[in-house]
Amino acid sequence: MSGRQRLPGGAPRKASQRKTRRQAPITARIAAVWRSGDSVRWKGRAGQYRRDVGDDHCEILLESRVYRVPTRELE
Repeated sequence: MSGRQRLPGGAPRKASQRKTRRQAPITARIAAVWRSGDSVRWKGRAGQYRRDVGDDHCEILLESRVYRVPTRELE
């Protein structure tokens, strides 16, 4: 059925409701698979991936120090 869009109750839409745009589809992000010894960057610093510690965190080695960081922050 063509014509003007109406609200579910049958009332016409207001002028501000007529020209709405649909949102762009959400693109899925693919998480990288890190292995022990891989080179990583975290906050602009280069380091080495050590291991996954669960709950979306991992250990990385930066300048002989081990940091526990969220995996999503790695590049």
